[in-house]
Amino acid sequence: MKTFKLAIFSLAMVLFVLTSCTNNESVIEEPQNTHESESITTALFQLRTQFDDDGNVTQSDNPAGNIVLDFCFDFVYPLNLSYNNGTTVTVENLNDIINVMLTSTEELYINGIAFPFNVETLNNAANNIEVVTINNEVDFVALLESCGFDDVEECICTQEANPVCVEISDPNGTSFTVTYPNSCYAECDGFTEDDFIENCGDDYNCPGGNGCFEFNFPFSIVTDNNETVTINSQEELDNAVYDNYYFDFVYPLNLTLIDGVIITINNQDDFEAVLEDCFGDVSCPCPTDFNPVCVEIELANGETEIITFGNACEAECQGFTAADFIDCDGNPNPSDCSEEAIALLLQECTWLINTSLYDTFEAVFFSFDVNYVYNVNPQTQETTQLGSWVLSTNPSTESVILEFNTSEPYSEISSYQWTVAECGEDSIVLESGNEYLTFDSQCSNISSCIEEVSELLTTCSWSIGNLQYVFNNDGTLTINDGVSSYTGIWLIGSTSPTSIFIDAETGNFNDEWIFEGCGEDEMLQVNSTAHPNISIETDCE
Repeated sequence: MKTFKLAIFSLAMVLFVLTSCTNNESVIEEPQNTHESESITTALFQLRTQFDDDGNVTQSDNPAGNIVLDFCFDFVYPLNLSYNNGTTVTVENLNDIINVMLTSTEELYINGIAFPFNVETLNNAANNIEVVTINNEVDFVALLESCGFDDVEECICTQEANPVCVEISDPNGTSFTVTYPNSCYAECDGFTEDDFIENCGDDYNCPGGNGCFEFNFPFSIVTDNNETVTINSQEELDNAVYDNYYFDFVYPLNLTLIDGVIITINNQDDFEAVLEDCFGDVSCPCPTDFNPVCVEIELANGETEIITFGNACEAECQGFTAADFIDCDGNPNPSDCSEEAIALLLQECTWLINTSLYDTFEAVFFSFDVNYVYNVNPQTQETTQLGSWVLSTNPSTESVILEFNTSEPYSEISSYQWTVAECGEDSIVLESGNEYLTFDSQCSNISSCIEEVSELLTTCSWSIGNLQYVFNNDGTLTINDGVSSYTGIWLIGSTSPTSIFIDAETGNFNDEWIFEGCGEDEMLQVNSTAHPNISIETDCE
């Protein structure tokens, strides 16, 4: 029986790579017996929030790595949908439905579905996945209400690695095990301590690597529908198993251990032996306090790598001893870095960011504002991206957690919950497992225009040609072209010269305004990147 834990795969799973020509493209057909449905529009809107703009699953919203558990239900395919123009589309799988969502626009979108259809959903009382038939719009509304999408309370969990496991049955009655990073995530999905099973292994492929072994590609797996799939990368592995409850490897396959030794796995017993050796006694209890220790290991290529553990117990459970511990660069106790202090530090300067997540990474600038918006501005200053950020505090460890939500090419940063390991006016260090983000302050380069520009933007009227701009103190703005009004957000960057980044939520008005020259003896100059040949007008003197 194939019962590998779903948590063998990274929580930062890439669901699939969308291409214009695949073997699983949705099929446009003549209109079928579909009915207009507000519920399908709502369901697709909610499902869309699980993914980023590239169709990648967001880690914080998908801790179990399965759509039924992380979202609420999964459609049983094929499924007939219709667009608002009457065209019908048949979707054959989850890949198709995500493709439909990502290609929908304000002018063309799904607003109909053919009844009846089936969904797979979790029966919490019995801990099994069951198939439910949705006969009409009333049934569909009831399904969405049971999912609690409108609940205002958000279940927020930390990235604390203290895994718990639950055993679930699929619609065919086959049992499989799901591993959650900690009990909070499991309880958010409706499980209780009584549901947790013993002999729960660690999350042995955490984001960025499991710290014990890596798969050697290619190899093949057999999915729960007996389909054999050749896997050429970690991304392909994630794609292949996301909507499967369990799978089996096609043996033999090779693993590279953390010390660089390559071993051959000939059967499931061999694999389980590696897991036991990797994580030791799964009953090894450790406190949740954050008192990091570091060890230095030598990789197969001769280079060394430093691994940070939350405390000495966690390191010892992985087979290290006190003699292996090294200085973690003198990191101060992160309890000195409160959530409020971090927020003030982030908003005070522009920060030069570097990270271990990418093999090649061009350091970029992040600027944060009070409205929890940041810009990612490459050193070329040619492009700007906006996203969101949020701070929280782990109540048990009092460590501060920083999470991001941004798009490519930095979307992988959003797949982690980052613990503040070091903070100061000159630098901030964030850690997640073996990965890190470093923030180097650029305060010395801050333009003297910032306060003056902020006041000018919100108290004066601005225009470029026929476009009228109204900047609000809460970071929002309105753009009027004389016919329609468009909304968006604005962010002031702490760089020299001072830049204002405009991100329009509607319309095509993204722009960067550059302000130069402040003070009594200087003339303030303002230029638009999007409209370099048109003057920016204001009613201020």
